[in-house]
Amino acid sequence: MPRSRQRLLVGRTAPAPEPTPEDREAARYEAARTAYCEVARERVATSASELTRLVATRLGPEPGATSEELVDLVSDDVLDDPAGPLAMLVPDVVVHAPALTDGIVLTHRVTADELADEHLDLGTDLAGFLRHPAPRAPDGALHVDEAEGDEPAQWGGPPGWLAELPAGALLAVRVTDGAVSLSVLDHEPVVPPALVAALRRVYEAELEEPGLPVSAELLVLGLLHGDRAAFAEPRPPLIELAAAAGLLRRGEEFAHDESVWAEAEAADREFRLATGLETEEQREAALHACTLLADPDDTSALRAALALLADADVLDAVVEELLHGPDDDDAERVRATVALADRLVAVAGRSPREAVARYVAAVAAERDGRVLDAESHLRAAALADEGWDLVEDRLAWYESDRGDAAAAAGRWRAIDVPADDPDLVAVAPFAAAGPEPGRNDPCWCGSGRKYKQCHRGSSAQAPLPDRVGWLHHKARSYVERRGGVASRLLVRWAEDLDVDAIDAPEVVDAVLGHDGGFAWFLADRGPLLPADEAELAAQWAAARPSVYEVEGIRSGAGLTLRDLRDGSHADVALPAGPTPRMGELVLAVLLRDGSGAGHLLVGAFPVQRGTERDLLAQLDAT
Repeated sequence: MPRSRQRLLVGRTAPAPEPTPEDREAARYEAARTAYCEVARERVATSASELTRLVATRLGPEPGATSEELVDLVSDDVLDDPAGPLAMLVPDVVVHAPALTDGIVLTHRVTADELADEHLDLGTDLAGFLRHPAPRAPDGALHVDEAEGDEPAQWGGPPGWLAELPAGALLAVRVTDGAVSLSVLDHEPVVPPALVAALRRVYEAELEEPGLPVSAELLVLGLLHGDRAAFAEPRPPLIELAAAAGLLRRGEEFAHDESVWAEAEAADREFRLATGLETEEQREAALHACTLLADPDDTSALRAALALLADADVLDAVVEELLHGPDDDDAERVRATVALADRLVAVAGRSPREAVARYVAAVAAERDGRVLDAESHLRAAALADEGWDLVEDRLAWYESDRGDAAAAAGRWRAIDVPADDPDLVAVAPFAAAGPEPGRNDPCWCGSGRKYKQCHRGSSAQAPLPDRVGWLHHKARSYVERRGGVASRLLVRWAEDLDVDAIDAPEVVDAVLGHDGGFAWFLADRGPLLPADEAELAAQWAAARPSVYEVEGIRSGAGLTLRDLRDGSHADVALPAGPTPRMGELVLAVLLRDGSGAGHLLVGAFPVQRGTERDLLAQLDAT
């Protein structure tokens, strides 16, 4: 899917219900939020306390609470919104970024990649324009793609909007009342020493309290707060001004010394561990374990870390932290964790700590794409600490992917997994032993080998169409368990779909259908799958999203869809989440169900009529 996902909804009308107390409270909150932003825009820059007083005065008395209390609730939400109009500068100054930057000119050396993709990066040189809500070029509106991973926020525009610009040109960019103007400078602006010194002062002020790197946006806003004319005329790009001020850059942030980046990394780690663990004791144990694991050559420290990791929650949090890289699945971090895991296994030996070390090695091997090595580590862990829930649950996942429903169900039941747990529900219908093939008969898995050479001792599988729901669950379970970039995508889709649970079926299916999840599943778990399931999963990985029209609804059975791309028809089972209505358009992925005729509908989202052609063109371009 493109980085800027569209939520294209079909409008529906219904009688307006009487407002509930919750509705009235939400309306009060929204009125306070609107007033807060309006007053901030009028003042452009003001102290937080003064802004609260002014907004409370505008709102007047509030039933059940003072206006100041309501404004305090609103201010935290508004100021924490990275896409909202307001930003906080030291010392406690609230600025309305679009108002403060209206009419200024920022410069940027346009790159060949920007020209090829027809976008402008807003991460550094143009960061002052990040919060402008509806920018528009002379030929049409610009769309704002939010920052994602290492990719900065961007402006994209109408086709050809950057066509006249040469790569490497020094571009002057101005935004006035939302109108964006671009021009190429024919001279290099001088570096004003006074501006460089002011930039360094802004940096030092922003650095002082948290001791963390300072964003490009805060540098621009801070300079303008001190001098509204700082960017009244073209200056060198911000990156060059910062370099002249002795600042280093990483991504969209600046620091004067490597120690600042180290402090930022430590703060980020502490935050991630704090949000993933419930008790202070667990958080302290996890932080201490991370410190101990920093030196793989310190045998005593590694043994102490293994003792701390005996808590399953702490172990999971620390392993995910070890694998957490700047690119979500940073190969260097994975390699380092694999090497550390090998050291932990060697240090643990045959002690009670072996199960912990093997578990670390198993998860590291999974992330390294070596699922069979991971399985070997898990089976060794199960022997080292028999019945440990953490290991048994993960091994049951492997048994399920291998198609051994009886073994998977046995492990999950042994650790008291509830009967309605989705994993157990998926395997339970297949857990009863079927007739065993003859030793020299073809194996039931479809590998082409004899049963005695392949799955001897494992129950024969049901026909593939009967296992499609199980295979779909395997793919979902993979996305939920994988960690790394998959976890971040689940969170993002849950926010986009306004769903509370990141493991909701429609959320997981969105990652599978629209973010390449099926391809990851096949690459990482394919070696475990029965051959016929691996073949079907390969077809799923190759399936592309399209726009479909609901042409028929079979009561309790499914839908008949028409593909607007090629006019073909397909019968599908009912999707996860809300069922589309007759005549509605949906963006979705169709998966074959192994029968040769039926399909599954995955990642289905409503599409507003009139937008389907543009959406199909967008899909075809990606």
